[in-house]
Amino acid sequence: MEQLTALGTGYAIATKCYTTCFTVSDGQEHFMIDCGGGNGVLTNLEKAGISLGQVHHIFLSHRHTDHVMGAVWMLRMIGHGIEKGVYKGNLHMYCHQELADGLLQMCQFMLPARLLSLFGERIIFHCLSDGLTFDILGRKTTFFDTRSKKTLQYGVKVELQNGKTITYLGDEPYREECAAYAAGVDYLMHEALCLESQEAIYHPHKIQHSTVKDAAECAEQLQVHSLILFHTEDKQLALRKHTYTAEAKQYFGGWVYVPDDFDVIVL
Repeated sequence: MEQLTALGTGYAIATKCYTTCFTVSDGQEHFMIDCGGGNGVLTNLEKAGISLGQVHHIFLSHRHTDHVMGAVWMLRMIGHGIEKGVYKGNLHMYCHQELADGLLQMCQFMLPARLLSLFGERIIFHCLSDGLTFDILGRKTTFFDTRSKKTLQYGVKVELQNGKTITYLGDEPYREECAAYAAGVDYLMHEALCLESQEAIYHPHKIQHSTVKDAAECAEQLQVHSLILFHTEDKQLALRKHTYTAEAKQYFGGWVYVPDDFDVIVL
């Protein structure tokens, strides 16, 4: 059974939930989408019942701290696992060249040489270009330039083994240049910083983010089956699932999912 596990659903400075991080899996092997902003990713993997040995593929969408800093901890801990002989196989990292270079510089500054020696042999970077496709865990996986207004960013479309499709748009609004990867998919993952009524509080449009209404209208226009909202503010977590779902359903006729950290969506 294929599923999406939410390891983190919050925006960049969230403290009451972890920052953006998901896995797509069959319950055994997990394809990780972003890593969140720190070593909390290790705690959340444990809480979700996912061992490091079940993660052999990690995609990093862009170089912002809340998406990439957890990757340093993943590399450190998986590196230790390789040294001890408990991590089997190789780790594959997927990101664009600028991000790969920056991450390598951070690792060179912070990690011991013995772990760095694993790079290129057991830890393998795959540098992305627009439309590049890989077979990841038996699923056709296509990476695409999201046309970010802030920094180079990639999204990903995964063709699931059950024939359905899921697209992750990164943490900026959908752009028309990405239609080939988003239109008509079964699951669209779209950021939604806040409710429409909170626009004057969080100013999402000024920082290249969306309201729930924006994301729902986008999903309706693209004629997708289901909308998954993430990368939200964290001030009203107890109400988020209810209020975000209610607003989205005013503008989108399909299924709406507003996951909390550790929620699992059966795909």
